[in-house]
Amino acid sequence: MKLENTIVIVADLGELKAFEIKKNEGIIDNEVKISHSLEIINDENFIEGRKKMSELMSDNLGRMIHDTLDEHNAIEEQENRTLKDIAQNIEAIVTQIKPKQIFLAFPKEHNHQLFDLLNKSVQAIIVKNLPLDLVKSEKNKILEHFVN
Repeated sequence: MKLENTIVIVADLGELKAFEIKKNEGIIDNEVKISHSLEIINDENFIEGRKKMSELMSDNLGRMIHDTLDEHNAIEEQENRTLKDIAQNIEAIVTQIKPKQIFLAFPKEHNHQLFDLLNKSVQAIIVKNLPLDLVKSEKNKILEHFVN
């Protein structure tokens, strides 16, 4: 698989990291060896996506509101807003970098929702979409999930 002009995006509801794949060539034992590495191009935190429900569901005095329907709706609304923000960030990255292909990893619970929020031109260049949370993975291990 050709990796030139490819970006890797790993995200969850709290963070998005985007990487460019860089080709590295070296001579080892009189042979040209090619490897690839990831170079970070964007690291975005979504503060609201990391807030605890107690921070969202308290009144002006700091008392918890205990209406489970309101709590459920607030959680869902927070997730939907964060997903839209992530989709907009991905689209901005694609507009700026103009990659030929994208590798995307986003947790299974919301993977399909995020994909549906992306515009069709971005969807068309996503060649691998993994339902995984790789945000906390070591940078040098992320690419292995897509190329193996």
